[in-house]
Amino acid sequence: MQEMGLFEAMFSQRQITRYKSDPVPKEAIEKIIEAATRAPSGGNTQPWEFVVITDKDLTNRIGQIYKDLWLGARGPEPAPGESRVYLAARYLANHMPEVPAMIMVCAKHTPGEPIERGKYSSSIWLAVQNLFLAARALGLGTRLTTTHIRREDEIKEMLGIPEHVETMALIPLGYPRGKFGSTSRTAAGDVTSYNRWGDRG
Repeated sequence: MQEMGLFEAMFSQRQITRYKSDPVPKEAIEKIIEAATRAPSGGNTQPWEFVVITDKDLTNRIGQIYKDLWLGARGPEPAPGESRVYLAARYLANHMPEVPAMIMVCAKHTPGEPIERGKYSSSIWLAVQNLFLAARALGLGTRLTTTHIRREDEIKEMLGIPEHVETMALIPLGYPRGKFGSTSRTAAGDVTSYNRWGDRG
């Protein structure tokens, strides 16, 4: 597996909405998740758990749930003037059943106690960013989605996820159709202060 440097991965990372049908090698998936588990976590709790979904029946069924939820919220057709960002997200929604792999990122809570949603978010999102950068380094695309949560119980049952586990994100994973490239962001100097708010140094 060919890899790239950290800053190149960061500066060319995009949220991917169009995926090739090519299967994702298990070796790549394992390396990506290994990178995710290297993230720091509050109190070193390491609350994460990852469910890799590559079975075509499951990716299709879960993708269809995602599609129904997304289009149910935004409408089956684009609204007049719908932004490019939402048009891209709409494309993914329509094609989510076809992605070659998904990773359900979960947070483990204490068995027998009610789930306190978001309790482990600060740790989980660090792991997700590691996962994204590792995927990019291996030429794989990802996207952060949480739409599935509106039918979480159904999906948890489908995947055999225990009651005390919270699902945090459903990440499509695959080789992108199209190219990675530099992203458009606000300049770091425009959002950085030194010692006092607004002092740009």
